[in-house]
Amino acid sequence: MLAYYVAERQRWPMLEVAIGAEEAEAGIRRLARRFGLSLKHIEVGFTRGRRWSRAGSHSITLNLNWAGWRTIAHEFAHTYYRRKYSFTRRYGHNDHGRAHRRLVDRFCTWIIEQGWHQGTLAHEVALAEQEREVRQQAKEREAATPPPVEARIAHRQDQVARLTRKIKALSTRRTNALRSLRGLERQLAKAEAQT
Repeated sequence: MLAYYVAERQRWPMLEVAIGAEEAEAGIRRLARRFGLSLKHIEVGFTRGRRWSRAGSHSITLNLNWAGWRTIAHEFAHTYYRRKYSFTRRYGHNDHGRAHRRLVDRFCTWIIEQGWHQGTLAHEVALAEQEREVRQQAKEREAATPPPVEARIAHRQDQVARLTRKIKALSTRRTNALRSLRGLERQLAKAEAQT
């Protein structure tokens, strides 16, 4: 197994770059979208310290202390194989066999085509984070300033109109119910008078 990792590192040395959690999660989501894997029931998590990066059919956990794009491709390949092929193949998943190597190479090639190892995805994630912060600040400013009096008057006018419609509908229902009640009372009185 150690020889497998060494060979993988030799094939993809340019993908051994440090990445952050947001960048890694965005990369996994884009890999999944590109290669048709639903992440609906797959938990993506992160760890640090002396723990290994690992993947199963329901989770991908990356150690951010030494995980790079090659590690993401490696762990994603485990999950991909287990979700896509393990139920259709006669034998189980050979964790580090030829099928896994082909998947890792396929994912690594696509990562290089996207330029993620050169920081393109990190740049996109940073821009998205800045846009999110700007939107959040605008929302907070909008919430902090009360709406103008004209807007509040319009809101109350709409509320009064809605309540007036409800009152009218309830009044009509009440009138119909009273008419029905009086009819039933007359019917009961007739029945008692005949007996």
